[in-house]
Amino acid sequence: MTDETPEAPEARKSRGGYSGGPEMTLLDHLKELRNRVMVAGLALILCTLVSFYFWETILGWLLAPGRQYDPNFRVSSFSPVDRIGTIFKIGLYGGLITSSPVIIYEVLAFIVPGLTPKERRMLAPGMFGVVIFLLAGMAFAYWVILPASLNFLLGVGSDKIQNVIGIKEYMDFVTRIIFWVGLAFEMPMVIALAARLGLVRAKQLLVFWRYAIVIIFIIAAVITPTPDPFNQTLVAGPLFGLYFIGIFFAWVVQRGRPKRGEPA
Repeated sequence: MTDETPEAPEARKSRGGYSGGPEMTLLDHLKELRNRVMVAGLALILCTLVSFYFWETILGWLLAPGRQYDPNFRVSSFSPVDRIGTIFKIGLYGGLITSSPVIIYEVLAFIVPGLTPKERRMLAPGMFGVVIFLLAGMAFAYWVILPASLNFLLGVGSDKIQNVIGIKEYMDFVTRIIFWVGLAFEMPMVIALAARLGLVRAKQLLVFWRYAIVIIFIIAAVITPTPDPFNQTLVAGPLFGLYFIGIFFAWVVQRGRPKRGEPA
């Protein structure tokens, strides 16, 4: 292995390695990975501790959608461990969300040196888009879907049935909707990645739009906790718009590239 001719910097650059300087060994990569995992882990711990400290404020934010239906909306504890479980859930979820920019940066910093210059230029806006669409989905779930869902669920039969909501059940309900809607809003980025890998093309997705409606409504039915078509349409509508945004992204990343099997 030592008698091999050293690889020129241009050759390393063409295959996605560093453009200059000595090539990193496996041990160097492992050390770098360890350091970046430590930084990401430290950020997660610090952000989790901050979320623990402000757990009452965060809980107030999570109860706000219910108070749009009833200003006196409260949740109840049915078990001695409900309160501590809620605090831990708020701390862990809050820490993960607030530390996610640092975690994403550390992942990028580890991956980017092994990519070609063209791939590096595409990766940065791609990861920025991932964060933006995730936050947009979570915001849409918090300010639109949750109030509408709670207004429907708490209003049905309210003249006969008193609303006594457990804190555990309420937290599971809220975090489930916020998480899955945020994840569903990543559809344009998933489509763009599939197009970049050559798995789909924009024209195929455009022809597929009728089937996409059915799939999107199935996804909306799984995400929303209510069986009524209003809340399902409330989720499916933006997802359908995001599908066409994904088609545009697919067209952008594949513009000028030959189809699979065609000469470049």
